[in-house]
Amino acid sequence: MAKKIDFKAQMKSNVTKSVTSGLISNENIKQKITILDELKDLIHPLQKEELEGLEANIIANGCKDSLVIWQTTEKKINPSSESDLELFVLVDGHNRYLICQKHHLPFNIVLMFFETIYDARNYMLDLQMGRRNLSPTQMAYYRGLRYNAEKMTSKEANFLTEGMELKTSEKIAQQFKVDEKTIRRDGDFASGLEKLDIDLRKQVLSGEVKVPKKVIQQLSKTEVVQPISSIEKLNVLVPNPATRSTISSTNTPDQVFNDISKMLKTVQESKSKSHFNQLKQLVHSLESFMID
Repeated sequence: MAKKIDFKAQMKSNVTKSVTSGLISNENIKQKITILDELKDLIHPLQKEELEGLEANIIANGCKDSLVIWQTTEKKINPSSESDLELFVLVDGHNRYLICQKHHLPFNIVLMFFETIYDARNYMLDLQMGRRNLSPTQMAYYRGLRYNAEKMTSKEANFLTEGMELKTSEKIAQQFKVDEKTIRRDGDFASGLEKLDIDLRKQVLSGEVKVPKKVIQQLSKTEVVQPISSIEKLNVLVPNPATRSTISSTNTPDQVFNDISKMLKTVQESKSKSHFNQLKQLVHSLESFMID
């Protein structure tokens, strides 16, 4: 009788297999470490005090946790590339790596293997969600990223039917023990945050800038020409329901005229109906300043 193959275990072994004992102290590899913004931007940003605490701990006790490195090729990261150059991409330990580089401190690495950059992203998302210091906003963002990535890379994405998409959201909902609708809303939330530039996104995720979730979720359905870099620009595209009725009392006529000018340009570039409706709202808000 043929031995039954545990395909799940085999797949896990292929993805996470480490070289020799796992710990590598190869100075040649360390000199070739590459940082990809696409992966680095997934990292939960540390508060100033947290970063200073981590730095002080590493200086005093050394870098005890190994950095996780993805041994791959340029073609695997960018399928359109013709280069098969070997790359060593940092997957986990970005803050530790920068601290060690800054103070010329030694560190260990462990090599891991992923078939695609999406597998590496999912590994990083799971690491982030496994940490206990995430806020509900940050957790919703990471769940949404995981849902969006898996939905678009799974076989189910070949059949854009409601029933097929439900399978992905239900599976992730079970994994994180939340309602399936929560996962769908998280997906919209993550898509909306991806339309902010990285600095504003980090400010929203850290709580430094307060934006209602519904505004970000609505942004996911709004056409955006370029990443949004300020709350003012966000409010023009998707007005905050809490302040929508008081726009005329909180803005001066000059500010409203300025917003209308910006929105005119946006409408001209995007030809978007949602942008046109926002332009109409700004014009309507201007009426409160007009004298009969």
